Amino acid sequence: MILGLDISTSCIGISIFNEDGTLMSLNYVKLKGDGMFEKYDEFVNFMEENEFHKFLIKEIAIEEPLKAFKGKFTNADTIQKLTQMNSMISLWCYQTYELEPVYYNVQTARKTAFPDLKLPQKELNKKLKVWEKVVEAEPQINWIYSKKTAQLTKENYDMSDAYTVGRAHIAILKKSKV
Repeated sequence: MILGLDISTSCIGISIFNEDGTLMSLNYVKLKGDGMFEKYDEFVNFMEENEFHKFLIKEIAIEEPLKAFKGKFTNADTIQKLTQMNSMISLWCYQTYELEPVYYNVQTARKTAFPDLKLPQKELNKKLKVWEKVVEAEPQINWIYSKKTAQLTKENYDMSDAYTVGRAHIAILKKSKV
């Protein structure tokens, strides 16, 4: 099984695939705690309560944290917090599964998972376009919509990113076996 994670400080997308690339689980955990360690505990509790640790995970793929400033909402503090959370979750994965995670740049993961996906630099809603590709690949998924607005919730994009990084890892594993 392959575990794919999209880690942030507010929500973590989680995908699990079997070795042939079939999606086994797509989920998320919303982190509500105030501090990093409280959020870490929420993730660990979620994984244990949902028994994700019982899957025979053989590979772990994680979308790497932001490394550069992007737009007006990214600052050094945000990048540092994302890196801290990524490190904490990565260590949990290493200790739990005794596997070192493989990290993927978001653009590399998208290009590898969906080679025909074109995301122009000026594309305003890249996450929506990625989500649409996941919907196309996995039409059986029941996505989450807001009860108030009937709009997609933000967590769908975290799950889509976790799916994308897992699928990219599978594609790279398949190439290396050829």
